[in-house]
Amino acid sequence: MLRSDCSFQVQKKDVLNKMFDMKEFGRLLQKIRKKRKMSQIEFAQFLGYTASYISRVERGKANLSMQAIEKVTKKLNIKVRFFFE
Repeated sequence: MLRSDCSFQVQKKDVLNKMFDMKEFGRLLQKIRKKRKMSQIEFAQFLGYTASYISRVERGKANLSMQAIEKVTKKLNIKVRFFFE
């Protein structure tokens, strides 16, 4: 049972990654940051993350959870769907 749960989680993650391009998400996040004329350090502090983490997200090297995406969109006053359109 644990094995099937694990394989389901992996498959689910693979499907989400195919549906949601993290590199594109990072590019959009970087575009928002630059439009607001914020450094990565300022942006990271504003969002409550480290600058190195924001850098990795912007380059598509780190993923944000859905809860983190919701937190970011609330702080930036944008709708979650902005990243999915």
